[in-house]
Amino acid sequence: MVRRLGFDSILAALDRIMELSPNDLGKAARLLRRLDSDLERLLEAAKIDEGRRKGLVKGVTLVRSASASLFCSLGNARQKGQLSGDWLRFAQNDFLELKEDLMALREFLVENADFVRLACLRDQIGGLAGTNPEKLFEELHEAGVLSERTWVLLISYPGSWKELLRNEEISKQISQLSAWLLEFHEVRKRRTSEGGIDQC
Repeated sequence: MVRRLGFDSILAALDRIMELSPNDLGKAARLLRRLDSDLERLLEAAKIDEGRRKGLVKGVTLVRSASASLFCSLGNARQKGQLSGDWLRFAQNDFLELKEDLMALREFLVENADFVRLACLRDQIGGLAGTNPEKLFEELHEAGVLSERTWVLLISYPGSWKELLRNEEISKQISQLSAWLLEFHEVRKRRTSEGGIDQC
């Protein structure tokens, strides 16, 4: 089952790696591979705003470059040759440099939280069948896509989603409706930022 992509889970993944010491390189490598998969999904979903996506691409590229250096040094250290100790020290230094790039990426994500949350929602809507719909609508509400009144109506019948989503057609309709709501929210937000009067 595909993991759910979320703003908080990405930050948590970054934090877990940054909390590791240079002596935990094996664990760092495993977490970095998982993080890279999530970042690839985020980059794809972030195409909703190419302007802000450029900053994301830059941050992810720096993290990937630093990760590649770490993996190279770590691979050489595992060869158990005469220079393996030196390569291990190189890998530890690479990890410290990688942490700086991870921190910079984290700062970008936090500064652009609304954009990142919407991109994560895009990813979730695209794979609605594998998500928790109650959580999905909760995030739509938190992002301002659903009004308070609509949210109250949705949570009035907890647990009703499971039965509904067994119907493939209903699942597709919910996915389409969520996409429309998100599109509407983005257009409304764009109009407001351009100085237009939002009458929606």
